[in-house]
Amino acid sequence: MGFYQLLAISVTFNVTANILLKKGVSAFGGISGDKARIIAELSKAVANPFVIVGVILYGMSFLIWLRVLTFNDLSKSYPIFATCVFLLTTLGSLKFLNEDVSASRIIGMIVMLIGIFIVARS
Repeated sequence: MGFYQLLAISVTFNVTANILLKKGVSAFGGISGDKARIIAELSKAVANPFVIVGVILYGMSFLIWLRVLTFNDLSKSYPIFATCVFLLTTLGSLKFLNEDVSASRIIGMIVMLIGIFIVARS
């Protein structure tokens, strides 16, 4: 598989993992950080199917990312990866989590998209 195909798969797994983790953590009320409740909250997290699948997808994304880095420059790969993850996670959050996206964030995403084309071509 080529650079862009592997990168697309890694990005897709990463974005899907983020959305599933958010759905999972929202389903049980989240992690408060309260020392007295941390064990109970983490137990709920590791038992939640969204969290489980999200962690698996993160792991798969990581393994594919290692393959991408094996044959490609980090200075090219990472900006493309990070921008795609940011853009697609924002769009996924809008569609699947009903989150609000401000006009300034949309403008920023357009600027990032322009940047990714410049980086990808060089």
